[in-house]
Amino acid sequence: MSEHQDAAGSAGSGKLAGLFRDYGRWEIEQLDPGSAWVAVTRNGSFVQVIAAHDLDELRAELKKAEAEDP
Repeated sequence: MSEHQDAAGSAGSGKLAGLFRDYGRWEIEQLDPGSAWVAVTRNGSFVQVIAAHDLDELRAELKKAEAEDP
């Protein structure tokens, strides 16, 4: 693990915990270490998927999705 990944992992774990707290109905995971983050939610047969490069971008996209949700 590189120094960048270690520092990002420490900061990222707090950001990830915040996302789980704020967007609990979403399943959130990183596809592979260092790759895109994905959030998935299901409502019956409707499935919504959001992908982002990092957790800050994912938070912004989840915020938009929640605002659009009736």
